[in-house]
Amino acid sequence: MSVLIRTIGNRQYAYLVRRSGGRTVQTYLGPMARVEVAAKVAALKEEGSIPSQFHRFFWDTDPAAIDLHQHATYVIARILETGSLQAVWWLQLQYPTSVILEVLASSKQLSARSRHFWSAWFEVSRIP
Repeated sequence: MSVLIRTIGNRQYAYLVRRSGGRTVQTYLGPMARVEVAAKVAALKEEGSIPSQFHRFFWDTDPAAIDLHQHATYVIARILETGSLQAVWWLQLQYPTSVILEVLASSKQLSARSRHFWSAWFEVSRIP
């Protein structure tokens, strides 16, 4: 899903673009001059990326270049190891708990201390 801004004349219009089966579907959001449309576009653009308040946890890479789906294991492990409680809440909005628990069980990036803490947090009885 992405946001498309079309310029017609000197006005800009926002569209939400997504794939549905083999088709591309565009949904009209409205003119960018409207405050609520501009706010929705800003929220949608940030939705697929790491929010700016969590960039500090990804000091060794460019957070804007991280794809949340392709690099899910890396993002989850980094947030669980160095993140804040607010970052973990955001993480739970992005990924299903089953995926987070799978990374918790299998990631070599997590220290034993973090693994035990998050096991207790998620009420998981045994993590290898």
